[in-house]
Amino acid sequence: MRPFVFSCDAHIVEPPDLFTKGLPANLQHWAPNVEIDDKRMRLNKLGNNVVFKIPVDFHTHKVGDSDDLDVRRLGARDLKLRFADMERDGVDAELVFPSLGLLVSRIPDRDASREACRLYNDWAWDYLEGIRSKLIPAAIIPLVNIEDGIEELKRVIAKGFRAVMMPPAGLDSAPRYNDPAWDTFVALCAEAKVPMVFHTGTGNVNLRAIRGPGAALFNYARQMNDAVDVIAALIGGGILDRNPDAHILFVEAGAGWLLGLAERMDEVYEGHAPSIHPKLSRKPSQIVRDQVHCSFQNDLGCLLTIKGLGISNFLFATDYPHSEGTFPYSRELVAGMFEQVPELSEEDKAALLGLNAARMFGITPQQVAEETRRVLSA
Repeated sequence: MRPFVFSCDAHIVEPPDLFTKGLPANLQHWAPNVEIDDKRMRLNKLGNNVVFKIPVDFHTHKVGDSDDLDVRRLGARDLKLRFADMERDGVDAELVFPSLGLLVSRIPDRDASREACRLYNDWAWDYLEGIRSKLIPAAIIPLVNIEDGIEELKRVIAKGFRAVMMPPAGLDSAPRYNDPAWDTFVALCAEAKVPMVFHTGTGNVNLRAIRGPGAALFNYARQMNDAVDVIAALIGGGILDRNPDAHILFVEAGAGWLLGLAERMDEVYEGHAPSIHPKLSRKPSQIVRDQVHCSFQNDLGCLLTIKGLGISNFLFATDYPHSEGTFPYSRELVAGMFEQVPELSEEDKAALLGLNAARMFGITPQQVAEETRRVLSA
């Protein structure tokens, strides 16, 4: 029997008019939407404002064309086909993020941000009714004003959400992640056992930091820097130390760098002690071991750092249905990585592939299996 496999980075696709129909008329100019122009460019927009654009066929080298059934993602919009794709890829359960809704964290208007988050969260909760252990929705949070974020956090916790999606790069109006203003938010997450999951590329992030030679390599690779900044801020500001039951997870930002960051923070904490405030009850590296987690998919490097950190720091992800992901070769990819780390026990592998995530999100493999049977027999 194969181990239970949980991907902590996947996406569901909203109706294309979820926001353009759902937001009131006075907020329509902030509605996330997508348009294909006459140059075959996909325009990702807030109202009429283009946030970024990519060629329609940009991902063909990974996902194939319409006739390439070997690598096509068939379940992005159809839940039964999604179950079939998951079975094909050897994945039992997923933490799912929005697609269009990824743009919501860029909305600078307080009312529009608040209403768009409520709209998406209610849609996702209803869409995944009966399968919220197999496909766990991550709620999106309005953070133009942190008080709005706290109110929506309370609302989605009361609904039963098991995760909230956070932007690694906050809007200018939001407090930085070292600010004690986050204590109430983080404490609520800790009390409810709801992890804060930071999805790469969301919020006030500059997706085109440089242009010209090497720009694509630079811009995509540097997305891990946003995760580094958030961890250092939350630890340096004492917020994780004051809330030791809180957990944070970074997805699609790599993972092999986490040990180096932990060691660097220890070095700074000790070497520059007179300048360090607030003082922490644990070394920064211990806070990382206790409370910080990263997803891995193509990241052999993180498995080589487990001795310096721990098994619980890493969770598997596929990024389905995005082309950067590992579908439909996830099982083969992971098997190849594990072959290069022979010291991992079968228990270690099971934890990395799924049991770490099951504990983090409060589900069991048995719940997932029951939900799967119910849908497939309907």
